Order: sequence, then structure tokens, then C-alpha cells
Amino acid sequence: MPVRSASGNRGLSSDGAHIVSWISNVPTCTRFLIVGSIALSIASGLQIISAHYFAFYWTQIWSKFQIWRILTSVLTYPLSFHGLLCVIMLYQYSNELERREYAGRTADYAWFLIFCCGVMFVGHWLSWTLFFSEGLLMGVTTLWAIHRPNTIVKFMFAFQFPAKYLPYVLMGIEYLLVRHSFPFNMAYGWGATHLYYYLAVDLPSHGGINYIPTPQFVYKMLGQVHRASNRYGSSGVASSSNPIHQMPGGGHFWGSGRRLG
Repeated sequence: MPVRSASGNRGLSSDGAHIVSWISNVPTCTRFLIVGSIALSIASGLQIISAHYFAFYWTQIWSKFQIWRILTSVLTYPLSFHGLLCVIMLYQYSNELERREYAGRTADYAWFLIFCCGVMFVGHWLSWTLFFSEGLLMGVTTLWAIHRPNTIVKFMFAFQFPAKYLPYVLMGIEYLLVRHSFPFNMAYGWGATHLYYYLAVDLPSHGGINYIPTPQFVYKMLGQVHRASNRYGSSGVASSSNPIHQMPGGGHFWGSGRRLG
């Protein structure tokens, strides 16, 4: 019978401890997004659970109370290199947003994610989109770009451009090189983020009313106290320097979309 050395066991235990420590240090919302995306993508990719049960079918949600589809439809990526890049980008941009623009404001960031998902779900009736994971990624990416429009993004190792163009570049690549059709789910995420930013940040910063304040139940759910914040100042955009931002893998190669039925 093979015997595993004590040092080998200690090495495995140490690696596991490092992983647990890393996960525990990731901000709350980002941790939920990443752990959920990895678990669901592996489950559907290995066919442990059919992707059919993760898709956004409104009739199943409404008539059979399969409310888990609301979450699974925005967290499931294809188990592929493309899906891996999506999760890496989601972690990178969400983590930076939650640590910087939403530092100490986890409930507000959670409300942004909830609002974006709600807007994207309306798109289900427009294009019968069944998975919104790339839409949520686009929403997070768009908000990240809005807050640092002049940050230089390095794309595909060679091209550099301001971050404000990043959402359009990603949608353009999806349209021209991958789907050869309009990426509705990504457009929904882009539009939802701009709507959120206008109503919650831009309009109030110019003396208007915040028409979509973070609901009290979100604060209670996350154990936070509602407090006013003047973080955005008069412009509604957090200040940023002009660093060069390297995209994961030197760029992003979008894979095919996921549609069922």
C-alpha cells in the first residue's frame, strides 16, 4: 500500500490554507460572484447538472418557483478557455471596484449588481436570452471603465487605448469575430450600468434626486448601516490616475455565446 509522506500532507494542507485565506480576503460581493461562477460553470461543464436547469426560463421561475434560475443564469460560464478569461476579468474588475469606489459600501455595490440583473432580465422578452453571465461581466467592466476613463488598457499585447472604449471593443470583437450577430446580453449589461450610473450617481451629483437608492433590505442582508456618502463629489466620477492596465492574458478572446433551445 502506498504511503504518503508527512511532508506531502503538510504541503497539501498548506496549499489549501493559502486558497482559503485568499478567498476569505476577497471582498464580499466579488467573492460571491467568483465562487458561484466557478462552482456553477464546473457543474454544468462536466454535466453534473444540466445547463438547462441553470438557464433563465421565466415560466419555470414563475409557475414552478424555480427561483435559483435568477442566480444561475448570471453566474454560469462555459467550461472553456473563454469562460476562464471571463471569470478572471470578472474578478479583476469587480475586486478593484469593491476595494476602491465601493470601499466600505458593500451594500451599495450589491445593489448595483441586483439592479443590473433586473434590467438585463427585461431583455429576456426582447431576445430570449437565457444566460446573462457575459452581460453581468460587461456591466461590471463598464462601471470600472466609467470610473477610470483615461486608464490605458493594453489589449492583445499590442493595442493600447483608454478604458472608456473597452466595453465597445469587447462588444465589437464579439460581433465581428465570434457571433457574427449582435451580442444582446452584453449590450443589456452595458445599458443597465449606464442607466444605474445616471440615476444613482450622475443625476444626484448635479442636484437631482437619486431615484434608485439602495433599499434597506440590502443593508440588513449584509449587516451594514445605511449612511450617506459624498464619495463622488461634483463630477460623479472617482478620481483616477492614468496607469496602464494589463488585461488578463494580454487581452480577451471572446468565445461563443450560450443559448439553449
